Amino acid sequence: MTAFLTEIKKCRGRKLWFVYLCAFAVILLWLGGALSRNPLMETEAETGYYYLLLNYTLMNLIFFPIVLATAASRVCDIENKGNTYKQLFTMQSRLSLFHCKLLLNSIYIFLFCLGEVVSLYTMGKIFHVTQEVPWKLIGWFLVSTFGVSLILYIMQQVLSLLMANQLMPLFIGLMGTFTGVFSAFFPNTILTSIVPWGYYAVSSPVVMEYSRGATTFSIVPLPFGQLLGFLIFGLAFYIIGVNRYLKKEV
Repeated sequence: MTAFLTEIKKCRGRKLWFVYLCAFAVILLWLGGALSRNPLMETEAETGYYYLLLNYTLMNLIFFPIVLATAASRVCDIENKGNTYKQLFTMQSRLSLFHCKLLLNSIYIFLFCLGEVVSLYTMGKIFHVTQEVPWKLIGWFLVSTFGVSLILYIMQQVLSLLMANQLMPLFIGLMGTFTGVFSAFFPNTILTSIVPWGYYAVSSPVVMEYSRGATTFSIVPLPFGQLLGFLIFGLAFYIIGVNRYLKKEV
């Protein structure tokens, strides 16, 4: 607990909360503005929560990878910039440092996801969605978004701790956004399985179909095989990444 509180104090000037808050504000303004300019018609309001769930997923696909890369870079740059690892490791173990940084951002990620759920429900009420609230789908949205984001953050933190130049992890996060969005245009292909950043879309049970000028939403079974593979990938990356970090020369 002492090490975690120390990490919070170290990151106080890093303004991690501001990184997440800016992304959250952009998502709210984007979706709120879109619904204000083009209100849901009566028939669309009957599936309004499906519309919101799909659009929140799309926003996460676009913004969250770079947000996670930025957060990891800022929280790891404290020691990288001053090269203070030797002094720090005389008082704190490497594993403790890694997990304190991970725990701190995990809390921010969970609060971000929880805020999305609250705002999703609120938008449904503000914009007169008549559909019954699909609590199970919203609950899964919370769990899946947090899970995917946590694995992606672990990737970014490992990269930020192993690389002295923080531009490279940021570039990887930026490319993750593009590849994730690109993979979403090719569902049910090998591309969606091998691109980690695209799992926001893979884990969404709501899909949209556009045919003859009409938009319809439907619920599809979750690809548990793909999700299990992604979980195994995340665990493997964590184990290998931590092992490399523990052996890194300082």
